[in-house]
Amino acid sequence: MHAATYLIASAAALLAGRVIADQVALEGGRIDAQVERSPGGAPSQTTLATPSGKLVVEKAFVLSATPETPAEAEYRRRAPSVSDTVESQFALAQWCRDNGVATGMRRHLARVLELAPDHAEARMLLGYQQVDGRWMTRDDVLAARGLVRWQGQYRTPQEVALVEAAAQREAAALAWRRQLAAWRDALTAADRDAALAAEEQLTQLADPAAVPELLKLLADEREPELRRLYLRALGRMATGDALAALAQRALIDPDDEVRAEAVEQLALSGRPGVATPFVAALRADDPRIVNHAAWALGRLGSDAAVEPLIDALVTKHRRQVGNDSGGDQYNMTFGGPSPGTFGFGGGGPQTEVRASQNARVLDALVHLTGVNFLYDQAKWRAWLAAQQTEQLVDLRRDP
Repeated sequence: MHAATYLIASAAALLAGRVIADQVALEGGRIDAQVERSPGGAPSQTTLATPSGKLVVEKAFVLSATPETPAEAEYRRRAPSVSDTVESQFALAQWCRDNGVATGMRRHLARVLELAPDHAEARMLLGYQQVDGRWMTRDDVLAARGLVRWQGQYRTPQEVALVEAAAQREAAALAWRRQLAAWRDALTAADRDAALAAEEQLTQLADPAAVPELLKLLADEREPELRRLYLRALGRMATGDALAALAQRALIDPDDEVRAEAVEQLALSGRPGVATPFVAALRADDPRIVNHAAWALGRLGSDAAVEPLIDALVTKHRRQVGNDSGGDQYNMTFGGPSPGTFGFGGGGPQTEVRASQNARVLDALVHLTGVNFLYDQAKWRAWLAAQQTEQLVDLRRDP
């Protein structure tokens, strides 16, 4: 016999009398006994006092001890002498309800229903209600409405699925956060074998659940070579967030090789629409972003970008100059007068407008079209119109 089970049986046998006791939960069951709280005795043992003597048990067996109330003691005195009839069992259940002995109330109401299944008062005290002539618990009623009990609340199965999915995502994110941090530490550790193992793990990383945490790692990474390693992992997973991060890194990363890696991964993904962010970036406020976008479009081979590239060949931006300017601030514009520089305002910070001939935009246009009109946007637009006319004529020809 299990040691705890034996102790419970022994304690129960000792309870010949009825005194106010603690509800003691032990491994294997519960007993009624007083827990002596005197400082004496072995530190690893607990003494349980019963009317017939004392029982010493190991503290490890005692899970909890809840003091018994006078009403609970009175209930233990009354219960054995109550006759097994509907009237007597229901009367004791009512006494338990009035005196706060919830466990006893439920026990005797359940016995009433065993003796008289249609006992209306017992049913109602147990939380039943009549629905279409049937006694149903609140759980039954809510289940009939499609609700389920989940963590003490009633929710639709769809809500439960969403909450559990969110919890699973959070658990996965936490696991990946720890794993990626460990790999990152190993990559720059003195242990060469550990660094190579971490690099190999990142090279094989293909779980989309890792993307959110990998993006955080990328944002904080200062080493260009490690950023390239992360970008290759993102390219393999190719989720929407991963592709967006690749496009962003191709535009803003200060390292040429990192930007090139990002564009390479976008090209390898084969996903439609990867050129779209770069077309939009041709209208950026910063001429560096404009040129990075043009370079990416040239590498991606996007013919649909030719017209936006022509518009971005020559751009104008505004910036504040002067001792109090706080640095240059750019505001890109398109079209307008011929390139030039002119300022506004009197003393203090002034705003000047400068034209920018964007070399990477021209390179992309030459690469995509095979012609070169330098920065003459009028000639480029005339050439594009002629090309579009030729294509329209070809489409109208009979096969």
